[in-house]
Amino acid sequence: MSKLNPKLKKGDRIVLVYMDGETLGPGTKGEVLEIGNAPKFSTKDLGYMYNVQWFDEDGNPLSKLSLLPETDAWIYDKDSNIENIQEIDFKNLDDLISKGDFLAVFSKKELEEVYKFFELERQIGSHNMYSEGGKFLLTGPSYIQDFFKLQRYHREYNEDDEILIEKLISRSQKMRDLFIRNAMKYLENQNREPSIDNVQRTMIKLAKTSKDFWISNADKFLNDKTI
Repeated sequence: MSKLNPKLKKGDRIVLVYMDGETLGPGTKGEVLEIGNAPKFSTKDLGYMYNVQWFDEDGNPLSKLSLLPETDAWIYDKDSNIENIQEIDFKNLDDLISKGDFLAVFSKKELEEVYKFFELERQIGSHNMYSEGGKFLLTGPSYIQDFFKLQRYHREYNEDDEILIEKLISRSQKMRDLFIRNAMKYLENQNREPSIDNVQRTMIKLAKTSKDFWISNADKFLNDKTI
């Protein structure tokens, strides 16, 4: 089982799970260059960070953004076997997270953002929301871009539709990151190990639960003008 945020040393190969406020996505691979000092702003701050060389999918140097143990998440590269979340069938998930536990990890503002994302998906009308709604919550922008590229071969989207699609794509990485953070928060609340498998499964359960909430409660949170 993969351990989240193991202690690192120079030369360790890692896979990014989450980086706060940055553009690197989950699954990006890197190598630890050194352990550096970081300013301590509170007693909870550890005072160190990992300076990392990140690589693109072809193994080329991509970035040297540092990891902060207090806010970021990673696993060892040798433990990485990341499943493509966009390929998981949401309809086969019969175990929902309880309403109380769900609301404990999502703030009202975050719920509004999730519901706006659902509403964008609904207004585009590319699929049935009851059976397939939420299919873009965890995928990030690349999958959505490829999805609509294929759709355009057999369906014409008007100018208004294209604007909605661009909005959906532009918000998709933040939406994925939100579910990563809240999956980790949920596991912490449940005193469960935040392994990569547990984080992924919890992300999927949160997405399924949020879809059920949206279907029954969306009208209480937003209207078309808030998109």
